[in-house]
Amino acid sequence: MSRTGWLGERGAGRWRRVTVAAVLLAGLVVEAAHQISAGAHAPDLAIVDDWLHAGLILASSVVCVWGARHRRTSPSRHAWWCFAAALLLFALAELLWGALYGDGGDVPTPNPTDVLYLGTYPLFMAGLILMVRARVSDIPWHRWLDGFVLVLLVATPGVLLVIVPVLQNAPIDPAGQVVAVAYPLGDVLLIGALLGTLPLMSWHLYGSWPWVGAGLVCLTVADAAYSLTAADVLAHRGPYDFLWSAGALAFAVGATRLPGQPRASREITGWPAIALPLFAQAVAVATQVYGWFRPLPPAERLLTIAVLVLGIAQIIVSRPRPSPGGAPRT
Repeated sequence: MSRTGWLGERGAGRWRRVTVAAVLLAGLVVEAAHQISAGAHAPDLAIVDDWLHAGLILASSVVCVWGARHRRTSPSRHAWWCFAAALLLFALAELLWGALYGDGGDVPTPNPTDVLYLGTYPLFMAGLILMVRARVSDIPWHRWLDGFVLVLLVATPGVLLVIVPVLQNAPIDPAGQVVAVAYPLGDVLLIGALLGTLPLMSWHLYGSWPWVGAGLVCLTVADAAYSLTAADVLAHRGPYDFLWSAGALAFAVGATRLPGQPRASREITGWPAIALPLFAQAVAVATQVYGWFRPLPPAERLLTIAVLVLGIAQIIVSRPRPSPGGAPRT
């Protein structure tokens, strides 16, 4: 192929990508404008609330498939296959919800869509883990502990602010309670895992990670809003549902950011190396002190104790050790 022909094909491919991005963005704007103006108790407008909404998520899944096929390393490819599968399940769940409950009315818990919705959590979690494996070639043990601490720090307020209120409004039957709590629990663990990847990557964010982070934040915020207001609305649709579409489109943008080669972990020294453990210990101690004045769920105390125990483990694992020659090493 001549250089002129290659440049022409490359330019045509760029314009196709720009056109697709513009169409998807326009669809998101239409959905957001409709839902915000309609409010929480508006009747379902199928062409926007069902078909456009699910279409945006399905299109994002297709873009993630494109991203997976263009990745070079196996962990990176597998990560984006996981994200594509998660978004596909979510879109199918939205379509099934619209078919079964789009006309409003009470929604049973559990219901057939729960299998699809809950199936997205392990896929998103697996995608995050594989992203870290694709980006960092060697991860010290104390970085893994930093990640676990961040998961627990997110879970501690999440239990009090989201999981406990949802459980109070959950159905009486055990199956309904399990399903009702599974959603906020999955969201809390996802956000905790997202933040937990920061120390694993030496706090160095680049490429598709910011877009994956934005996507998960949008998805979990929409989930939390729905979980806290599900008892007050009759239909699935609400003024925040476009956040699910926005989260899916953020994944689509991330899929187009192709990564480079895996990097070695960067050593962190000085105050930045101990800032996270100190902050975690302060939060755990403050929570225990707060418990003297206000009642806390038992899970809150257990989580803060776990943070303190992990802080001790961090000190032990990351302590300087003497090298064979006698000089201290880290």
